[in-house]
Amino acid sequence: MNGKTDRRSRRSINALKRAYVDLVLAEEEKRISIQQIADKADYNRGTFYKHFADKESLKERILQDFLDGIAIALLEPYKHSAYVNLQEQAPSTMRIFTHIYEERHVLQALRILYSDIHDKMLNVFVECLSGDIYMETEEPSIPVDYDLMIHFQMAATVGFIMRWADTDFKFSTLHLSQQFTELVRVRPYRLINKNIAEEKDSHS
Repeated sequence: MNGKTDRRSRRSINALKRAYVDLVLAEEEKRISIQQIADKADYNRGTFYKHFADKESLKERILQDFLDGIAIALLEPYKHSAYVNLQEQAPSTMRIFTHIYEERHVLQALRILYSDIHDKMLNVFVECLSGDIYMETEEPSIPVDYDLMIHFQMAATVGFIMRWADTDFKFSTLHLSQQFTELVRVRPYRLINKNIAEEKDSHS
């Protein structure tokens, strides 16, 4: 009986979350009422209040579930591995982009609901890779502070994801995974001033 109750609860919670996300993407958030959310999910207000105290608690649940999904996608593949070669595609890469794509509407809604969603995502990536699981670098020419390095790397990762969102997720998860893996390897080696370079080349 408890199993059936749990399944019903999960179904109603997920329906309320989806309904709120759809409404946020369709209209101004402050105009959305609990009754609208319940109607959209095909439940009554009583079902809403059974699971959430108010609209804010629903919003926070959506955020936390999304961030937890990132952490799971990032860490799960490494539970039983001592070392992973990052010059190859990391096992978590496809999982992360798959999670983001499957929750793309949620991410777009969270970008509306939370002006600091970039920072919230960054914190998850940094925390996941600053404990028992961490990144080892090649020997640098000078000592590199790990906290600075991981923030630099993960800020680039979140920026990469946000750019994908800006394109309305027009690239496949496979393409994004391949691009991301290649970008990990690529190191720009010089800066080109196109106007001067073209003039110089025309005289050579």
